[in-house]
Amino acid sequence: MSCNILEDWMTTPEHPFNSKITEYGDDIHHRHQFYEIFYVLEGSIPHTLNGETQVLHAGDMVFLNLTDSHYFQRDEGNTCKHRDIIIHTEFFDSLCSFLGENFRDAYQNNLLPKVLTLSLEQMESYEHRITNAILTSGMNSEYRLASTRALCISLLNQLVEDRIRHNDAYYPMWFRELLGRFHMNDFLKVGLDEILEPFHFNKSYLCRRFRQYTGYTMTEYLNRIRLQQAAFQLQYTDNTILSVCNNVGFSSISYFNKLFKQTYGVSPKTFRKNRTKKVPHL
Repeated sequence: MSCNILEDWMTTPEHPFNSKITEYGDDIHHRHQFYEIFYVLEGSIPHTLNGETQVLHAGDMVFLNLTDSHYFQRDEGNTCKHRDIIIHTEFFDSLCSFLGENFRDAYQNNLLPKVLTLSLEQMESYEHRITNAILTSGMNSEYRLASTRALCISLLNQLVEDRIRHNDAYYPMWFRELLGRFHMNDFLKVGLDEILEPFHFNKSYLCRRFRQYTGYTMTEYLNRIRLQQAAFQLQYTDNTILSVCNNVGFSSISYFNKLFKQTYGVSPKTFRKNRTKKVPHL
C-alpha cells in the first residue's frame, strides 16, 4: 500500500502546537513531517500502525513519531471522533531535552509504549487545557509558549509515568520509599538532609543510585517538584511571589526566579500576570 507524506502546514516555530477533532477523512495511509499524538474521544475504530491493526476505544492515546505510518479503517457510518495534537519538530526536540537526554531516542526508536489509555478525568482535563491553548494562541508569546510547553510535557510525561509503573519492580523498596518522600508536601521546605534522614546508606551511595534511577541529581529532582508546586500556586492562589517561593522551600527569591524562568520560559511574575481564565470544555 502506498504511503502519503503529510507536510506540516498547521504549525510554525512561533506557533509550534495545534489541535483538531477528526471524525472523517482519516482512512488514507500516511506518515507525518511533524509529531502527532491523538486520543479517541468517542466510539471505537480499527487503527493500523506500521502494518499492525488494533481496535481503539474512547480514552486510548497513541504516540506517533516521524517514521510511523498509519491509517484508520473507517467503515461507512462509523462516527468515532479523535483529538489530533500536532507538535512542530523543533519544539518537540526542546521538550525532549527537558524530559531527559535519552527520551527522544527512545521515543523515535519505539522503545516507549505506542498506546496508553487515559481515564475519563484525564481526558476531560486535557480537553480543557487544549481548549485554553487554542483560545490563547494570540496572547503574549512568552506566556503562550510556556503554557504550551507545560501541556505538551504533560502529554509526553504519560509515557514516563507508564514506564515507571511497569518497571516498578526494578527499583528497590528503599528507593521507592525515598522517592515518595520527595513528593510529600511536608518535605518540600526541609531540604535533602531531612528527606534522607531515615535511610542509613552512605550519602554518596544514595546520590549515585538516585541519579542512576531517575537521570537527575537529588537537588535537580527536588527543585523540579518545588517548581511544579510553585506554578500551581501562582496560577490558582493569590499568595505573593515571595510567599510562594518560601512555601515551596526556596530561601533565595533570585534563585527561585532564575530556575522558574529556565523551566517555564517566563518569570513567576509574568506567568501569574498572564494566567488564563477557565473556559468551558469543547
